[in-house]
Amino acid sequence: MPTFLLLPTFMQRPEFGMHAENTDAMDLFVLATLACLFLMFGFFAGCGWAIWRRTMKPKPHMRLIMELQDEQTPSQEKPATQTPVEKPAPWERDSDWWKK
Repeated sequence: MPTFLLLPTFMQRPEFGMHAENTDAMDLFVLATLACLFLMFGFFAGCGWAIWRRTMKPKPHMRLIMELQDEQTPSQEKPATQTPVEKPAPWERDSDWWKK
């Protein structure tokens, strides 16, 4: 593959009409803009990959913390039937007083 097809800055200049004094600068600006764009995409892709990797393979100390949190779930607490029901104070109304 000829090298003039790889980068537009090395293209042969036409004899007249299509080349100006700042054509090389404009071509380099486009290449720099594209390089910056691809660098940003690469940065965001790398950050997304790092976040995904942390959630899939946590470090051992984080795995231990997650396991300890799973052991303390509310499902292992006392069932609701064993909790004592407090009697309302004499000045409190029933919960459905407004329906009457």
